[in-house]
Amino acid sequence: MNHPVDPLLQSLSYIYIQRAVDRLEQSFHKSFHSICLFQDRITTSQRTFSLEHVFDLSYRPFSGQTGLFYLHTNEGVFTFEITENPDHFIQSFKKVRIKK
Repeated sequence: MNHPVDPLLQSLSYIYIQRAVDRLEQSFHKSFHSICLFQDRITTSQRTFSLEHVFDLSYRPFSGQTGLFYLHTNEGVFTFEITENPDHFIQSFKKVRIKK
């Protein structure tokens, strides 16, 4: 789905950690991606969710610098590790949902 004129409403950075196992050692590769909110969908680096299939967003902070952001959908709950406060993202999502 390509939406060239659809404006981005909010974005939220998340950390993706990939584990690689070699014969003798295990390594972890960290990369940063964005969760993007549009009028009709939420996108991540790997998936696109129609807003009609997103039931809720929630957040649980940790004592350190990170927390877990939860995307509740009709396909289950997707979890993302984030380092920033998602309040603006969640409020924007709720405003868009009210308009629909």
